[in-house]
Amino acid sequence: MSNNVRGKENRAASRDFHENNVQAGRDVISILLPDLPKTEIRPLVPAQRKQLNKLVKEIAEASNEEGFVVWQKVHAEVSVKNIDEITVDQYPNALNYLQSMLDRLRDGNDCKSLMHQLLKKTSENKVRQRLYEYCDISFGTRHLADLAKSQLQQALGWLCNDLTESEKIIPPPSSRLVWSELIRSYPTIIGPIFIFGIVIGAVIF
Repeated sequence: MSNNVRGKENRAASRDFHENNVQAGRDVISILLPDLPKTEIRPLVPAQRKQLNKLVKEIAEASNEEGFVVWQKVHAEVSVKNIDEITVDQYPNALNYLQSMLDRLRDGNDCKSLMHQLLKKTSENKVRQRLYEYCDISFGTRHLADLAKSQLQQALGWLCNDLTESEKIIPPPSSRLVWSELIRSYPTIIGPIFIFGIVIGAVIF
């Protein structure tokens, strides 16, 4: 039994192949080649260019880099020389690359802000030592720069609770004033009252 792999019947059997004829001597041999997906070579539409430019601008502002430096990184990522060479099929890669870069920058800036708050709230050496001990126990390091954003947030939450509890332990100052403080605070009122009391006392006794 033989299979017929030539002619119209074979071409109709599959749409994923195309037929190529190759001549070997006097014979013509038909070879079926798989159809390769067509590459999208259309340039970016205005909305896509606008979105890429927007992300590049935000990255430049967040990183203090020039916009053209950011563009150079994008061009290297998608293997082009300029934005005019970026095609529609390359757009998702360029978009994801820029979005990831922006997310990393924002996380970095958030971490710097959290570290600043932690250091500001621990200006006293004893409080800072408690913070370092907490980080050692919870995260295995006391170097704030090595902590992730979520870890810094956790440390800040712990610190705020710790400071609040410490304030509850310290008793509030007494609202009662001693006589010397009253005289210093209200001399025009206390003076006449004191003299009047002396006069009344002398009259009575």
